[in-house]
Amino acid sequence: MALQALYRRYRPGSFAELRGQEPVVRALQNAVQQGRVGHAYLFSGPRGTGKTSTARILAKALNCTDLSSDGEPCGKCQSCLDIANNASYDLIELDAASNNKVDDVRDLISRVAIGSPGQAKVYVLDEVHMLTPGAENALLKTLEEPPEHVVFVLCTTEPHKVVPTIRSRTQHLEFNLIDGDVLANHARWVVEQAGLEVDNDAINHAVHRGAGSARDTLSALDQIVAAGGVADRLDAVDAIVEALAGQDYGPAFVAVHETLRSGREPRIIGEALLDRLRNAFLSKMGADLSHLTDAQQETARATAAQIPPAGLTRALEVLGTALVDMRQAPDPRVDLEVALGRLTRRDLDTDLSALLERVERLERHGPPPSTSSTGSTDPAPDSPDSSPSSSPSSGHERARAAIAQLQAKQTADTEPPSAASVPQDSDSDVASAADRAPRPTLGAVRAGRAPATSPSSPEAAGATTVTDDSDASLPSREEMVVAWADAILGNLPNRARIRFQAGRFIANDPRSVVFALSDQIHLDRCEEVREAVDDALREHFGRPVPLRLAIDDDSTAPPPDIQPAPVPPVHDEVEAVDPDGLIDEETATKEAISKLMAAFPDSELVTFDPPAASSQQG
Repeated sequence: MALQALYRRYRPGSFAELRGQEPVVRALQNAVQQGRVGHAYLFSGPRGTGKTSTARILAKALNCTDLSSDGEPCGKCQSCLDIANNASYDLIELDAASNNKVDDVRDLISRVAIGSPGQAKVYVLDEVHMLTPGAENALLKTLEEPPEHVVFVLCTTEPHKVVPTIRSRTQHLEFNLIDGDVLANHARWVVEQAGLEVDNDAINHAVHRGAGSARDTLSALDQIVAAGGVADRLDAVDAIVEALAGQDYGPAFVAVHETLRSGREPRIIGEALLDRLRNAFLSKMGADLSHLTDAQQETARATAAQIPPAGLTRALEVLGTALVDMRQAPDPRVDLEVALGRLTRRDLDTDLSALLERVERLERHGPPPSTSSTGSTDPAPDSPDSSPSSSPSSGHERARAAIAQLQAKQTADTEPPSAASVPQDSDSDVASAADRAPRPTLGAVRAGRAPATSPSSPEAAGATTVTDDSDASLPSREEMVVAWADAILGNLPNRARIRFQAGRFIANDPRSVVFALSDQIHLDRCEEVREAVDDALREHFGRPVPLRLAIDDDSTAPPPDIQPAPVPPVHDEVEAVDPDGLIDEETATKEAISKLMAAFPDSELVTFDPPAASSQQG
């Protein structure tokens, strides 16, 4: 005789033996005690959480001859024993997945009215969501008004697939996944009752494999006992997690290769790694991890401490996509290895999520340290050959240093300083003067307005200071573009906003910011309302901002410093008419005829005089 599986030998036989479903147990016990049991129930929940076992216990309670005061069946009367041994006529179980046709349901309905030895007949339809539409319609009337001695219990793992017409005729009780600690205690109780030799590590592994399902947990425990220990442990997951945390792809690929050589499928490795990372992400977000054992919760916290949230999120996304792609891949190993390569070498991945994660790592740990010069005197920061004595502490400082090096290089290429202009014994003074000189703005560098003289000499540094001070009072082109789009243009009067919205800011000249327009006509019209723009610029920047209008030449270089001729404003079109230029109608007609004759040399002018009205009357 074949050995009976643990989940069948230790199947719950009473409400007290059900684990992790206290709300359902309380509702059914109260209904049995008060005699208010419904005519139809819908039990929904994940597999292995006790739906069918609860239906059998309810059948026992409804037919028990020695029911206790708390609604618990005795388990010793003949009715309880027959139900436990699957020999009772009061319990009919039907698998709706294989008996899902109209004829199957009609056969069931035809036997509903037949009596049974007990007080109630319980019909259990498992996987009821598998019924065909015709079978569901055939069941509706009987389900709504069954005989008084009949109780229907419909079980399903996918309640959303059950049609609303059936759900509305039942009392819906939801079963949940069982907490890890509850499952671990239940597994220890089973091990003790069955006299098995299983250590705590094996029990924790079985609970992890069960994932909240009591039946799956006991099935995994059966497999561990048969194998003499944990035979399917994936040590590769630990190595891969360490590789992800350290950004070292070597150990990850070695672990995957060794596991694949042992006969494991790539999908099994991916699913185990995905589960590990998901638990770590939930732990990082402060979610409830009561469905895990204490050891699994500790592992999740340790993994969350190794990998930041952005890394966990991206790893879940990449692995999830790889698992989906494995279904159609000719070699699933490639998808797994490519996914691990992207996760362990983020510097080679141009995906947006990878770039965001690298930014987060920089924010958390700062920029990588750079080597410092060992000399006692720091080199001048404007020297392109020298390395900085210390690494800039922020992105802004690094950007400024790069701009300064670019400026110094351009200056050296265009006009190298003479050796006589720089004293040989004043290197420290030159370096300090260069440090004190204000740096050019990013807009000035882009527009090619770097100082022409080298800031390595005191005179040049002073000249640069004067130039920068004169330009410092003006906002840069980038600042003007941002302020114009975000605040200034939208607050202008309608007339000014319509005329100015087609222009753009180009590089500033030494004394003003330059606003370019498409042509001279557009420029003249904008000059009429520029007072409103000047007021808006003064209000936004807190100081007067000189504005010069120019014609756009599709470049960001400063246009010639030519002020356009002032155009008198025209407030009324009648005032724009010049009386001296008016001519009479006859003169205008003759000029038009002359132009036509000149355009067509061979043409002939023909005149036509209509007859007088007086000559036609007599």
